[in-house]
Amino acid sequence: MSLSKNSATSWYNKALQSLYKLPGKGTPSEKAWVQKYLGSNKPTQCVKTGDVVKLASQLAKDIPSEKLISLVDTLYSQATTFEEVHLAGCLLNRNPKLKTKVAIQKLNTWLEFTHGWAETDVLCQNNWDTETILANWPKWAKLLTKLSHDKNIHKRRASLVLLVYPVRKSADQRLADMSFANVEKLKHEKEVLVTKAISWILRALLVYHRDEVAKYLKKNHDTLPKIAVREVTNKLTRGKK
Repeated sequence: MSLSKNSATSWYNKALQSLYKLPGKGTPSEKAWVQKYLGSNKPTQCVKTGDVVKLASQLAKDIPSEKLISLVDTLYSQATTFEEVHLAGCLLNRNPKLKTKVAIQKLNTWLEFTHGWAETDVLCQNNWDTETILANWPKWAKLLTKLSHDKNIHKRRASLVLLVYPVRKSADQRLADMSFANVEKLKHEKEVLVTKAISWILRALLVYHRDEVAKYLKKNHDTLPKIAVREVTNKLTRGKK
């Protein structure tokens, strides 16, 4: 179904109007601190997460899937605030059927517009479940490998974060093997965007692959990021990060 430009613009304008009716909070200096914490290159109005989720739920009910895809496209490509990126990620989360219609290339494209851990994670964390990924595994495997080699650090982070939820929910060895392969590819990086993600995916793997993680940690103790070694070791020995 093709969409007219006017139709897509209309829903985009409606979404923005609704989004910026939501109350923000904080002084300019407090908002600047939050923006720095999020790692975003876009200012934030500090709208509550719950309010953005509620708006996404309502929009997902009102807008047909085809138009939702166009809306998400526009929110990412034209985002001027963190809230617009946040809303785009929440729209995906609120409409599971939408994700089955989204080509994998769309995800790769949307990641071009994310900046910082929060923007990347709101798109990747919990949005892509085990069934969705394994149902089209050859294409997902190709994408996950490609992301791990990308010059864009946010895509490299995504190659790990996208796997966190699935490996917590499934013992499927394909997911584990991909996780270890991407960690191996990225373990020499120094940026916290990647080092924290390495720690995160290794701790997530403990649910179904505890022995593999322990062996991998022992073998690669000197080459893994120190933060990953510390947090995974603590999780293995104490059950805490």
